Amino acid sequence: MLTKNQETKMQKGFTLIELMVVIVIIGILSALAIPKMFGVSAKAKAAEAPGVIANYETLTSAYAQETGGAGTAAQIGFAMPTSKWFGYVTDATVGTITGTVASTFGNCTAGATAAWVSKYTVAGDVFVHTPPTAGACAAYTPNF
Repeated sequence: MLTKNQETKMQKGFTLIELMVVIVIIGILSALAIPKMFGVSAKAKAAEAPGVIANYETLTSAYAQETGGAGTAAQIGFAMPTSKWFGYVTDATVGTITGTVASTFGNCTAGATAAWVSKYTVAGDVFVHTPPTAGACAAYTPNF
């Protein structure tokens, strides 16, 4: 027969209080980490538009230096991307590309004020960037 001291030594595992403390710690950490994760994911989605626009600008600038004018997307060799998050439109007469939010991400919602625009001026080979005017979308604009 085992003594009371020997029975206590044989019991292994965690007490209910220890498990509850671990659950509380995990809850606090997840409460801090999850909102930060969603903010980073929204910034990554928003970074798509300036990257596409930069590609368009490079091709437009090269075309303008060769021909002296702005060309259509086909003329400059720009393939309009298919995107889950943005809708892209080009205007060959003025050399403009607009990336408008097509699907909500983070707290940036679709609409006319949620657009990244690059307008090209042949004289001087200049691009003018306009970030979104919607406050929620403007917050996600990376180096545009």
